[in-house]
Amino acid sequence: MRGGISFHYGRDTEGAVLKTLYISYFGMTKHLSHSQVIPYLQGLAAAGIGVTILSFEERQPDPQQEVEDMSRLKTLLAGSQIDWKWLRYHKRPSLPATAYDVVIGSLYAGWLVWREKIDVVHARGYVPLPMALFCKWVYRTKVVFDVRGLMAEEYVDAGHWRAGSLPFRITKWFERMAFRNADSVIVLTNRIREILQSTSKELAASRAPVRVIPCCVKVERFEGSAERLAVRDQLRITGGPVLAYVGSLGTWYMGQEMARLFKELLRMRPQAMFLVMTQSPEIAIELLEREGIPRERYAALTVKSEDMPKSLSAADFAVAFIKPCYSKVSSSPTKIGEYLAAGLPFICNRGIGDLDELLERNAVGALVDGFDQKEYARALQTVLRMIEEDASLGERCRSVAANNFSMRTIGQPAYVSVYRELESGGKP
Repeated sequence: MRGGISFHYGRDTEGAVLKTLYISYFGMTKHLSHSQVIPYLQGLAAAGIGVTILSFEERQPDPQQEVEDMSRLKTLLAGSQIDWKWLRYHKRPSLPATAYDVVIGSLYAGWLVWREKIDVVHARGYVPLPMALFCKWVYRTKVVFDVRGLMAEEYVDAGHWRAGSLPFRITKWFERMAFRNADSVIVLTNRIREILQSTSKELAASRAPVRVIPCCVKVERFEGSAERLAVRDQLRITGGPVLAYVGSLGTWYMGQEMARLFKELLRMRPQAMFLVMTQSPEIAIELLEREGIPRERYAALTVKSEDMPKSLSAADFAVAFIKPCYSKVSSSPTKIGEYLAAGLPFICNRGIGDLDELLERNAVGALVDGFDQKEYARALQTVLRMIEEDASLGERCRSVAANNFSMRTIGQPAYVSVYRELESGGKP
């Protein structure tokens, strides 16, 4: 490694018909990348598209663990015929550090485009946008803007930025430039596609196709998990029903409100259990203790992604309360696909991505219109009635997952379709 740049050479992509440079400001060694980045790119590589990843990796506290994680990832990607390059991610001070990463990333991306004769630069989110636009303006590559979430609005909704502040204005300027110059745009929900197509003059003028590709999961991993009793025994779950939550707590995910939902469930069913699977179990414990939840009525633990199907098999239903705000119209939570693939109905608050329609059309859970005891009781009664009276509920949940969130039949083919469209001429 020299100057913070590490070179990982994979296969020679000289014979590929189309080559893409996929830029992610999110590290490939993180768990989310293993479910929400790498599988999509494996689908592209399997379709004969030359794939190079440029990611920004955080320094891990344990240098030896970092070496081991990167070695395993390098082997995995090489086996999928994917080339991986990375730069070091810089965190502080926030704006100067990000600006530095963007400048270095743009120069390195441009060098990769020139060296590898890359045709398409795929920007995952907003920070890679300047790098992708640099490559387009200098080397005339095509650009795929993978929007993910509306970054400026998300930072305002999270309380990190003020609307109209310098970082906000810079981000919105690059957004307009991306919509004006993109050859293809990917979003996570139908709701945000409709909003962007009706409000963005730049997107309308560019005539770039806007494709909806939700956060997909490998639903087949969840099929036939018959370890329910063993997992319950391992976790010392003696009662029921079991409510599950998967993911982080804080900022967007409303841990206190979910703890209060479970408190209401305990009032209705005193032997209920809450199974919380998160990277920060101590946060979950604090939230539950604050609500006076007895320790024997919950289990808070960290679960490896490969063990998630087994762990979810212990549950009867699930929850996901997400901060209701404008930016979440673009949200497609990965956990929803996992819940459904595991055969679990779920409770969610209204206004998140396309989930309102999904729930109401398929009867796989319940929506709350607010965060109060009355709404919690109504939603819990609805889902408990489903579990007790609808013998086809689990199979219906799995069918909804397969029809809406399957990586194999939806996510990967949709990505390939984007690239075939670019290969055949790009914008219509």
